[in-house]
Amino acid sequence: MTVTLVDDEGGAKPVSLFDDPKVVREVQEFVDDQAPRVFAVVQETFGPPEDLQIVAWGITTKKGVEVIGVHGGMRMGLQSAENALIFFRAGGTAIPRIFWVGGKGVE
Repeated sequence: MTVTLVDDEGGAKPVSLFDDPKVVREVQEFVDDQAPRVFAVVQETFGPPEDLQIVAWGITTKKGVEVIGVHGGMRMGLQSAENALIFFRAGGTAIPRIFWVGGKGVE
């Protein structure tokens, strides 16, 4: 959105809403509130060898979750981060777990 100011001489000068620090603060608060949370799916496999590895990354939004496998070829839209765990059990020989970036814990 752009606001147009008209000067006394009849000329129009476009002015951006982002020139107003109050608008910028309000937009930043809105963006911060809506920002997705990022998580990793970490898989523990039993050996030999025992191993821990990140097998996928995901983001949550207010409308759902997107998960992308690190080895390519896999992308999922899910209702919750925990639903991604079903796909990384490797036939029962692995234990997957969600780790939130920044250590925010489980939702």
